[in-house]
Amino acid sequence: MKTELEEKMNKQKTDWVLKHFRCEGLDPHNKSIEWICETAEELGATLDIGGESRRHYSGNSFAIRVRGTSGVLYRISVHYRPRFAQVAAQRFEEIDFSDEDSIGLLMRPLKYMLDYEIHWLDDRDGDWVHICIHGRRDLPATCWPGDELVTTLLTLSDDLRQSLEKPMNTLRSTLGKSYMIAWCSGNTHPDVTWGQMSNHLKHLRKMENANSEEEFYEARNIALSELYGEEDQS
Repeated sequence: MKTELEEKMNKQKTDWVLKHFRCEGLDPHNKSIEWICETAEELGATLDIGGESRRHYSGNSFAIRVRGTSGVLYRISVHYRPRFAQVAAQRFEEIDFSDEDSIGLLMRPLKYMLDYEIHWLDDRDGDWVHICIHGRRDLPATCWPGDELVTTLLTLSDDLRQSLEKPMNTLRSTLGKSYMIAWCSGNTHPDVTWGQMSNHLKHLRKMENANSEEEFYEARNIALSELYGEEDQS
């Protein structure tokens, strides 16, 4: 549970994000920013102003730090380009969003108004290691960038369960190392035994080594049953 001081500092950081990442006249974007902050709070994630990876980015940035069910600590560096948003807002009221293609057409030149990159903390050397988890960027956007970020945040917070989903190839590969490191470093839940952790990794490896879609789903169904007592409903 957070202390009163931590709660106060977190509110200040949230207020900063809501102030510096909003755009007048672009309500869907602004609602996405609010949703990001609400989701981070619900997950117990930490907003970090100034602790993000900036690289070549300009504009405003902050980071979200969230720990997955694996015990792995993830950092999502969020970057906002106000000029992109301002361009989108200028004639926003004229856009017909009843046409399902409109959001994809609008985001094609402007989707990087809000961009993010993900790293996980490697306790072996203290470095942040890049991991690429995002939607298909070769396909038209179907939502605002902030909405996609919320989905990513939820995925990382539930990384062990989400690693069993078909599109999560990179997450499966990353957990093959990061989950073991988190367990050895004492960052997993104290009740997680070596057997439980290693069993999950064995299931992930079987899914990674599947030679066909049929083999993959067979391995996934076994993993769902043994790890979570679930059956594939698809």
